[in-house]
Amino acid sequence: MSAKNKRPAAAPSALAPQPAPVADPVTAAPTPVPFYERHPKAANAIFVALWLYVAALWLLALDQTFHWGIFGPKIPPIP
Repeated sequence: MSAKNKRPAAAPSALAPQPAPVADPVTAAPTPVPFYERHPKAANAIFVALWLYVAALWLLALDQTFHWGIFGPKIPPIP
């Protein structure tokens, strides 16, 4: 067996501690918290209202396509 190291020794500059980077006060400003994290109940209410609106539009489109009469009186087709 050989007494030599099989791996090369690490470079001395890699072992030296690096100075911490100085934070720029302009770019180090904290990022604002998103709306849905600041107001979770309001965000959920807006989300539900949006989905109900989209669902109503789809139902209106289906009603007008298939003449179900959900959003208005059923009028018999003109002969």
